[in-house]
Amino acid sequence: MKKVEINRNIKFKTDSKMKRKYISFLITTILLLSCERMLEVNFSDEKPLIVMNGVVEPDKPISVAVSKSFLFTDTDSTAPYLKDVSVELHVNDTFVEKLQRFTIDTAKYRARRGKSYFRSESHVKVGDRVKIKASAPGLETAWVETVIPTPAAIEKVDTATFFVPATGNNTFGFYWNPYGEYSWNSDSGWGYGGYYIPVPEIFYEPFYRRMRLHIGVRKQKNDVAHYFLLRIIAENTEYKDYPFNLPVETQDDPIFARDPKNLFLEKLFNNNYSTNSSSVFTDNLFTENAYTLNVSTGELYTVKVEHTKPEKEGEKPEYLSHEVKNPPIEVWIYTLSHDYYSYLKSVEKWNYDEEFDVISEPRVTYSNVHNGIGFVGSMSYTSKRIQIPPYPGGKNTVPR
Repeated sequence: MKKVEINRNIKFKTDSKMKRKYISFLITTILLLSCERMLEVNFSDEKPLIVMNGVVEPDKPISVAVSKSFLFTDTDSTAPYLKDVSVELHVNDTFVEKLQRFTIDTAKYRARRGKSYFRSESHVKVGDRVKIKASAPGLETAWVETVIPTPAAIEKVDTATFFVPATGNNTFGFYWNPYGEYSWNSDSGWGYGGYYIPVPEIFYEPFYRRMRLHIGVRKQKNDVAHYFLLRIIAENTEYKDYPFNLPVETQDDPIFARDPKNLFLEKLFNNNYSTNSSSVFTDNLFTENAYTLNVSTGELYTVKVEHTKPEKEGEKPEYLSHEVKNPPIEVWIYTLSHDYYSYLKSVEKWNYDEEFDVISEPRVTYSNVHNGIGFVGSMSYTSKRIQIPPYPGGKNTVPR
């Protein structure tokens, strides 16, 4: 019989957000117990609509997903599939070509199974007005139109390092999965299952290394409102084609508030102050077509561990050496079409309202497809590469 140890020192912490969820759940339960009414809903007259989704980028083929809507009561596993569908591309009010179907989604998830993906041969340019029309027998022709915006310019990126205190166990270790590598970089601690192997002679630093970035952005000189998205990525030293998204903290810059007029309330209720804060912004605070973003990020270093490879079942690897890598990062500024901005804000609002998800109105995602459902927007982008300095810590320490 194996001996089982039970940890009796586990503590549960309930934050204010959880408390609000419990209160909302309690109120909902009381309301549901207080009244009950049978509703009869007739879906017999509901007709499916064409669904289109995609993002158009300059100097690239256009890809768009096309399917049809279906009732949630529909048990057909291929309900979204459209067999006979024609997708046309018009640029600046001129017919260009019919998009070709290049794949069909075979995912087990019903809402995706049977979704068709179409691609163009031609490319479009900044400033082009792109119109995509989809038609199928028995369904109303759906269409969507978007204009590819002019990219902004990144004039400068100034950086400074600062530290945030950290508490807790500071013993370094690495993950090892005896059944294979199921992670981005299992030696750095990302993994599914497996074992955590501590290395007693190596320690995490007692703080988090953070980087402050002042990013100078300049938009095109015109009277049209501009919409943007900020993204910071790090090169993946293992898989070059799959960079890491770094956390972007935007709480110190009012341009990222949902509405600058309500900035005081944003601070008061802490909605815009977290690592998941919005990275979408407009030009409403630009002066003479320019603005300097004030943001911060972290997780700048990765740790690569060399260890032995166990040959017998049940053996665990032993630590051999480690290397702290400093891959370069890239700052990306995406200039968004108005419809793309509206879509992102509608999705973002779900995250802000998630603490009230027990009692809420139905959530509707922004759609700009006429006579149909879905979203097709456009964007352009620019980027600036920054080289991270080598890790300045000691041989027996690693960054958090």
